Amino acid sequence: MEKKLHSFICTEDNVRIGGRTMLENDIRYMDYTCTYVEFTFTGTYAEAEIISDLTPSEDIFRAWAVVCINGSAQPAKRFKLDSKRAAYELYSSDKEETVTIRLMKVSEAAFSKMGVAEIRIDGKLLPPPKPQYQRRIEFVGDSITCGYGIDGVWNKDVFSTETENPIKGYAYKTAQLCKSEFQYVSWSGMGVLSSWVDEKAEKPLDNWLITDIYPYTDSGLENTLGREGHENHTKWDFSKYVPQVIVFNMGTNDQSWTKKIPERVEQFGEKYYAFIKMLREHNPNAYIVCAYGVMDDPLAETEEAQIERFKSELDDNIEFVRLPVQQEADGIGADWHPSENTHTKMAILLSEKINGIFEKMGM
Repeated sequence: MEKKLHSFICTEDNVRIGGRTMLENDIRYMDYTCTYVEFTFTGTYAEAEIISDLTPSEDIFRAWAVVCINGSAQPAKRFKLDSKRAAYELYSSDKEETVTIRLMKVSEAAFSKMGVAEIRIDGKLLPPPKPQYQRRIEFVGDSITCGYGIDGVWNKDVFSTETENPIKGYAYKTAQLCKSEFQYVSWSGMGVLSSWVDEKAEKPLDNWLITDIYPYTDSGLENTLGREGHENHTKWDFSKYVPQVIVFNMGTNDQSWTKKIPERVEQFGEKYYAFIKMLREHNPNAYIVCAYGVMDDPLAETEEAQIERFKSELDDNIEFVRLPVQQEADGIGADWHPSENTHTKMAILLSEKINGIFEKMGM
């Protein structure tokens, strides 16, 4: 039977939106890791018209997306965006059913973009689904949070978005173990004092830090669209997603610059403190869990000292979780990044802590 497709754009009237996204010229841009749109319909078929900038041009930087169906955390399909504009099948069935479809980006904001121009269905669109959970966590971090290299093997594979898999990452697993909604603000290579630098660097790489992206909806996207400079960027509306818990996992890239040099370590401490203060300013009621250490931990004592300073100067709704350094016996991913086994261990440790926090909140 010939399909009778009806189209709609991804407004909040039609879809549920997860994460920091932007609607530009009726295109819903989903840039950050695990941002998504979710809709419910009764019918037999659904597809999405998706655009991507294919920038950088190399195949290893292409955007990837998954489809989850009827509330499942595990994808029913995963696909690469290898065209500037194309239709991708999301769902097909021989019989008419009522289904909820989640279309989620699983590659990170640092590389190719993803925009949903429209969704087409053979059937009837229903009101957007409600959140599954009352609990809400925000994950703020770097490549570890993005799921960099999970599907790769150390000394065999180099980075590609194909081996980046946040579904197997600690953040996604933690959210599942805590029965929580999730939102990511994460970017590979990023730091609070310096992004990652090589051993010969003579100065920090400080032109693109977590403080440059956190207050804004999607500065990376807006730069790509030609609106460079924060004065031209849309500030994030922090009332759209109010996390009860924030997991902040950074310092790994900074340590490439600090190198245990006391002056640099001290500078890192000040920048770290300034950012957790920024987290508090934007999230006055959130409990902040600062995690660090899985890819070595030379800055652990510095981070912990700044958290104690925060407690003495501001409030007690914050704590430090020192993550065990990854072990080769658990496998190592691409570019020395944690394997799924290590991410699972991280998630178990963090979820035990966070579930206790939620329970104290009466949730």
